[in-house]
Amino acid sequence: MSSDDFIDVQQRIATFSVEELSATAEEYFQRLENWDYLLAKPLAQVSEAPELLQCFAHIVQGLQLVPGMTVVDFGAGACWTSRFLSQLGMEVIALDVSESALRIGQELYQRNPIVGEQPPPRFLKFDGHRIPLPDCSVDRIACWEAFHHVPNQAEVLKEIARVLKPAGIAGFSEPGPTHSRGAQSQAEMRNHRVIENDIVVEDIWERAWKAGFVDMRLALFTARAPMVGLAEFSRFSEGENDRVLRHVAAELRAYLPGRRLFFLFKAGTPEIADSRRREGLAATLGVQLTAAAFPAALRAKVKVHNAGTSTWLGKSARIGAVHVGVHLYDVHGTLITHGYHIHYGLAGIDPERPILSGEVREFEFDLPAPTSGDYVFEFDLVSSGVCWFAHCGSTPVRISWSVPRT
Repeated sequence: MSSDDFIDVQQRIATFSVEELSATAEEYFQRLENWDYLLAKPLAQVSEAPELLQCFAHIVQGLQLVPGMTVVDFGAGACWTSRFLSQLGMEVIALDVSESALRIGQELYQRNPIVGEQPPPRFLKFDGHRIPLPDCSVDRIACWEAFHHVPNQAEVLKEIARVLKPAGIAGFSEPGPTHSRGAQSQAEMRNHRVIENDIVVEDIWERAWKAGFVDMRLALFTARAPMVGLAEFSRFSEGENDRVLRHVAAELRAYLPGRRLFFLFKAGTPEIADSRRREGLAATLGVQLTAAAFPAALRAKVKVHNAGTSTWLGKSARIGAVHVGVHLYDVHGTLITHGYHIHYGLAGIDPERPILSGEVREFEFDLPAPTSGDYVFEFDLVSSGVCWFAHCGSTPVRISWSVPRT
């Protein structure tokens, strides 16, 4: 490429207004006659799928998501990331400057509907300046491969900070600090009049700090996993192979120049963790089982102690409501019915009340008796849509019981 053909991205930013660049994005999506590639993402090409999926996974992890959070997918484009977030139970707002891109996203949701009862997405057009949402109205903002197209980064970061709730997090997966010089970037800018900006995290942090963010964290990872032999793997996993460690570090250094995956944290006190996450779930459980006052039923007298760090949500929470569950086994320990009975809610007369860390609740409930025979009832707690407490290390209560012939 001759020097006359080279496009300086900063000159490009100075040449075109935000409105002109937004119109260019709309024109790009509007003239697409075949949407198959966009509708198939992230699985449209074998060569790009591993990195797309790994970057998505790292952003999801770093955002500390829990079901029910409101998440803005900034620069959502054809919305494959939006759809994945919806499937994870988020209340997704797909935001983009291109109405045509959002129409492709709506088509994606129609062709591949979300499995189960999850919140429906919202589709919002962005004018390039102001995000059309109230102050402090969203929990998280996610941005995959879109921020390097933004010419007015300082202004947009202020908007991102404005709409985030206190202690909110914004996560970005973007190219590196020399992105604009690459052959593909130069071709994209030449042919489509777009911005393929360099992502210089030092500059972004300075703008983010002025916008109200208090911290930045960057991910150290590589989408190309280093491969070693079995002997080297064993020695490395036991901490005995510095050569492999140097190899891993070299792979990281080779990958990271072209990737910046980072998170911005807004000031505020984080919400107390609750039972929508596995982390922090722990309980001590006591159960006494007796015959109920009426036939074909048993009475369970239960005492539960929230021994973890999370608040347990009440009975009607869509995700994370904590209940007592009972599994039924035969005397040999063979499972007969998983989830034989669920008692919804824990707090007796006030089952909607959250149970804080350290609190104890006592209550009783009836469960149906199985047909005559010898059984083992296993009592455990379950966070609805999340997990059984035994999977997090809590000890369930097992009670042997004989049901007489009637």
